[in-house]
Amino acid sequence: MSPGASSVDSRQYRFTFAIEALSQVPPDFVLPPEFRAFDAGVFLPRGDVDWLGRRRYPARILLLSDREAMVAPHPAAGELPVRVSLDRIERVEWGRILLTGWIVLTWDGGQISLPYNTRARGPVEKCMKTLQDRWLPAAPARPAPPTWAFGEPLDLKFEYARSAELIDGEAPLAQFFQPAVRGLRRRSWFRRNDSSAGDLVLVTSRRLLWITERHKGSYGRYGTVSHSTRLSSIAGVRCVWTQRAGSLEIAFRSGDPWHIPVREDQKQEARRFEAAVRSML
Repeated sequence: MSPGASSVDSRQYRFTFAIEALSQVPPDFVLPPEFRAFDAGVFLPRGDVDWLGRRRYPARILLLSDREAMVAPHPAAGELPVRVSLDRIERVEWGRILLTGWIVLTWDGGQISLPYNTRARGPVEKCMKTLQDRWLPAAPARPAPPTWAFGEPLDLKFEYARSAELIDGEAPLAQFFQPAVRGLRRRSWFRRNDSSAGDLVLVTSRRLLWITERHKGSYGRYGTVSHSTRLSSIAGVRCVWTQRAGSLEIAFRSGDPWHIPVREDQKQEARRFEAAVRSML
């Protein structure tokens, strides 16, 4: 349907909602004529107005078929739809910190970022579970093995975050966890909170999952960011140590590696986790 054929203006919608049939697509959106077969999706409202009266991103819809993901922007945005086969997607980033949410899909040769407001997050979570289930290779049915746990025991926040991230039938195999460390930094006459973020790296029967409180170099006390990749996309895992810092490096067959900071007191546990992952890969 053309934008002028309806009086609906979905740019005024403020909340996400599920899209599971063509009839649920806002009528002012225009889909490619050949894209009619889908069974899962979500509407993502445009950004709120900032103090200069601008909006950072337009309204979009994310639709999923069995083999493809499509992002269609509102026609007023002047953007083209983006379509990518699920088997081309190499990494998925999903962040939720207070009211700020975002999804980043990265594939061979491309990337798209989908920010949204988390005030109605249920439809997004349902769509993301479907995306992950279709994107990640299915694991053979077998009794869940015990999890190799390295580092420290999970705190309540990461226990919940891990549970919320796992999809049906996904079994944890090995994990490394270092919690946030809170402290004070003194500078001249001033003192301020100086906290290092927590990180959980998890190998499951379907992927490698990194859940962190780090976002743009800062500690996200009130949320987490999850990074997922297929096991087949991993080229190597190693611990890297310099005089100043250490990190767990996850290298990929294409694109930049992940560098997960590791504290000095977790050095040996990180090395044990590295060895365990190597044996599984």
